[in-house]
Amino acid sequence: MFTNFSAARPLKIMAVGDSITDDCSINGAWRLYLQPLLEQAGYPFTFVGRWASTPGGGFTKTQHEGMCGAVIAAPGMMPNAVHGYSGANVYLLETVADALTNLAPDLVLVVMGANDIGHGRDPAWVANHDMPALLDLLFSKLPQANVIIDKATTLRDATAGYSAYATNVPFYNADLQLMVKARRAQGQNVFLADMYAVVDYGTGFLTDHLHPNPIGLSCMAGEFFSRIQAITLRTHVFAATLIGGGADWKYSDAGQDLGTNWTGLAYDDSGWSHGPGPLGYGDPTVMTAVSYGTNAANKHPTTYFRRQFVVPDNVGVTNLSFHLLRRDGAVVWLNGAEVFRSDLPAGAISYTNLAQKFMGLEAAYSYYQSNVVVAAPLTGTNVVAVEIHPAGVNVPRIEFDLELLGTGYLPPPPSLSLSATATNLLVSWPASNSVGFTLYSAPSLLDPAGWSMVSGAVLTNGGLWGLPVSGGDGQRFFRLQRP
Repeated sequence: MFTNFSAARPLKIMAVGDSITDDCSINGAWRLYLQPLLEQAGYPFTFVGRWASTPGGGFTKTQHEGMCGAVIAAPGMMPNAVHGYSGANVYLLETVADALTNLAPDLVLVVMGANDIGHGRDPAWVANHDMPALLDLLFSKLPQANVIIDKATTLRDATAGYSAYATNVPFYNADLQLMVKARRAQGQNVFLADMYAVVDYGTGFLTDHLHPNPIGLSCMAGEFFSRIQAITLRTHVFAATLIGGGADWKYSDAGQDLGTNWTGLAYDDSGWSHGPGPLGYGDPTVMTAVSYGTNAANKHPTTYFRRQFVVPDNVGVTNLSFHLLRRDGAVVWLNGAEVFRSDLPAGAISYTNLAQKFMGLEAAYSYYQSNVVVAAPLTGTNVVAVEIHPAGVNVPRIEFDLELLGTGYLPPPPSLSLSATATNLLVSWPASNSVGFTLYSAPSLLDPAGWSMVSGAVLTNGGLWGLPVSGGDGQRFFRLQRP
């Protein structure tokens, strides 16, 4: 998590990528829209890089490392020079290495994949060899940095012959998610932004259907902003990924109608199977295969999934952002209450309900975002439960995965007050922000081992908790702490 940035020491961000980051189609690209989001949220930051866009209209932080036509690994595919590099050298393993000779960003935002996949490169090789090589380069130069890489946008109907490889993009993105998950398990600060989901095929592209238009670029900036929030720690602001994409889920694929009790926190799912997402059957991007039964012409109409997540005691979650991959219909539950449903009829949901339509190419591989205002406290252990319904009992495939981001506030630590009663002293503290805290006492501040828990019945009065203590025990010090 980022913690050590301030006005005196702003966060240094390097935007790296191809023409979607460079100024080849729109000056400033997505960086133009990210600057005000970060500024309005109070982030002290600067963009760093060897190239500069044209400033104007409040766009002042113009440095970047975008390279029109760039691919990740050699050879470069450009017919002409870009930023002083010959076309054959316009690839990131070359250009980024040069940039890091004199630059040391704290955060690297990488937008890549369109040129690599659009030129027919093997998506598995790009995701599992070329992109890891770029990460190795970055972390060898910047061991403490954080890196956010993107899922590539759709190439459907893209010009320059790229559309011929559009069907490879979902496979590249699925492999990329798996690679990032493995890298994080190894302790690397690498994260994933889902540009495939946020840049809409119908409204987010220029006429070449390759470069995002202002709407698409603004959506990209919003996606990067939410991911930056999730990895920065700020005073009184909470943002975190509560469930990551590709996480391990428990599932029931036995073809049984479980009613609604299965959605609650207390439900016993110890006998369920489990595996990483995406889960489903019939699609190469599935990581965990679930059963549809014994009859391919009459598959199970419902498959159930559950996963727990924990919210720390000192956090107030106000909003949840669900990113749902589903094929075809889904109902999402939180702690036994329905949160939302997708492509299923209104009213009471039943085991035999089928989704209302089959999903097309982009839809089937998109993580759809639903923002939910939290009505009840989520402190401690919670459970997300999801049921997936196909559009027919003879469909060739279903698929499910879910990512959950939470935002809210970090209340200030509780403070103690001391007041006198007729017979003793009363130590009090606010009940609103002290869940999990216990009162401790010590006769001296010089002995760290001298603190002990204060026993007694805790009193409540006007939003305060309090414990009476004797006033005749000599000098004593009090503090609240979590055991």
